[in-house]
Amino acid sequence: MLVLIALCALYIAVGFVFSKKVKKASDFLVAGRKLPLIVVVFTIAATHFGGGVFVGGIEQGVSEGVYPAMYAGIGLGIACFVSVLTAGKFRKIPNAITPPDFIEYRYGYSKFLRSYHAIVYILGIVAIIACQFMAFGSMAIAFGISYKTAVILGTAVVIIYTYMAGMWGVAITDFIQLGLCIIFVPSVAIFGSRIMTVETGVTVSQLLSQPFFPNPNSLNIFTYSVIPSVLGSIFAYEYFLRWQSSKSEKEAKLSCFYAGVILIGLSIPIGIIAGAGKILFPDVVPGDVLAKMIITSLPYWVGIIFLAAVLSAIMSTADSLMTSLGGIITRDLYHKVFNNDKEFDELKNVLLYTKLTSVVGAVLGCIVALNFRGILGVLFWMSPLQGGALFAPVVGGLFWKGANRQGAYAAIIVGCLMALVDMTGVFIWPERMLFPMIGSTIALVVVSLIYKNSTKENLNQSVGN
Repeated sequence: MLVLIALCALYIAVGFVFSKKVKKASDFLVAGRKLPLIVVVFTIAATHFGGGVFVGGIEQGVSEGVYPAMYAGIGLGIACFVSVLTAGKFRKIPNAITPPDFIEYRYGYSKFLRSYHAIVYILGIVAIIACQFMAFGSMAIAFGISYKTAVILGTAVVIIYTYMAGMWGVAITDFIQLGLCIIFVPSVAIFGSRIMTVETGVTVSQLLSQPFFPNPNSLNIFTYSVIPSVLGSIFAYEYFLRWQSSKSEKEAKLSCFYAGVILIGLSIPIGIIAGAGKILFPDVVPGDVLAKMIITSLPYWVGIIFLAAVLSAIMSTADSLMTSLGGIITRDLYHKVFNNDKEFDELKNVLLYTKLTSVVGAVLGCIVALNFRGILGVLFWMSPLQGGALFAPVVGGLFWKGANRQGAYAAIIVGCLMALVDMTGVFIWPERMLFPMIGSTIALVVVSLIYKNSTKENLNQSVGN
């Protein structure tokens, strides 16, 4: 308990120190575009490396096998490598802060295009914040802290340092959190596998000798670990804000590459921990194996520090989403929809509103985590309206010069309608995001070709070069 409180106090201190760098709303959201490369690398990797990759990966590995434990980390590493192709293109857009800034740069100013992108992300972001607080509360039980107390504690700490320093506080705490994980995750794998070998005779080589797809459903699990990670990271707010926080287009690309290397590198010890844990603790439920491995593999106080680091790593995704929500409300709606004739940082109280909306997102996530633990499936109900409808205008706009505003309108409308058909149960697509993506892409191409000789709107197509 004292270790966890000490780490939380450290993060609050970081927020206080770096709060002096936040003078305006753009500083809060993109750190004045001055984050050092190593910090950008770590904050991108930390945002991916939350409860799902580590905690969820080990739980899946205990149930499915060593390599399935690595699928999430590998998938997100691949997503980072793919982002190398897009991050630089996004970063070079003048004064861009949020993903809809690319849509405006590519297709021209449109309240409809910007509003759609912003609004459909709000509920999903709150849902994922709630997921992080749930994971935090569940893991904190290992410290003897009640679920409710842990959720409230985690929410309070994230709110304090994010409110004070915005992206600066988020990025520096991410750096600390991921650094601890880079030290301790391989340590647990090394010492845990040695204990496994001594007690059972099973070696790491034997663990890794199983097929990469050990079960009949393993390929499907891997596919659904990789594809959503890749598609979702292309135009997600939490990653876009980080690319914009880097100093240059080159550093934005390099940060994605190095973050991918870190994530894939960390996936290997995660798989070993899962495999060793299953052998050492065959009667322990999968969700409890991680804590058992940490306590067994490391000296008591070292294990406690690592457990606290795992908890804080979970917080790193929540703080990212808080800043994303602030960007949606103030940049996309308050500024671009209602006050587009003014400069963002000159809007009345814009920094205060950005901070407050970030806080509101955390509070709503906390409320969901405390009271509606079974409602997340309903909250994620909107995901086809996000990825399904937005993939074509964003990715098509990046890589196809022929995409135009009329095509973008058509893509979103068709993707939205196809998503709603599935969401309302009128017709269930074989894959609820993929099919709206396909329909949306077809609409983008067809309508853009129809209007290719009647519009001169694509004046900013250099981003697609």
